[in-house]
Amino acid sequence: MGGSKYIKQHNISLARQAAHLMEEYPESRCTIHHNKLLWEGVLRPTPLSREYNIRIICKGFLGRPKVLLHGDCIKGIEKENFPHHFKIDKRKNEVELCLHMFYEFSYKHDWIADTIVPWTQEWLFFYEIWLATNEWCGGGHTPVSYEE
Repeated sequence: MGGSKYIKQHNISLARQAAHLMEEYPESRCTIHHNKLLWEGVLRPTPLSREYNIRIICKGFLGRPKVLLHGDCIKGIEKENFPHHFKIDKRKNEVELCLHMFYEFSYKHDWIADTIVPWTQEWLFFYEIWLATNEWCGGGHTPVSYEE
């Protein structure tokens, strides 16, 4: 008899990811073009918070989803200790956020709408605390910044 070890697991398709994102966040925009998913939405971590422009980019099933905070809503971008980010582009007024360890998200099992977006909201919550206190209270590891 066939066991589960012979069942091939497949990634959740980008089309299914996009459909679920739009179901959970109908006010957002999501497109797929050339095997690249682009989600753009506005998130507010608490009812008293400002709104933040977020862009999520998934290039096929390679690497982790890239999460970008962008626009005039970013405060403290000039500070040396800007928290948990991979890359800051001051020209574009854009920050690539560090939300999780690489092994904490899998395209085989995890929905972006149920993991990456809530993790982004949590990051924004702790970002607002950081703006008020200059202390990162969100835990995690210090990411290694890189330049493209």
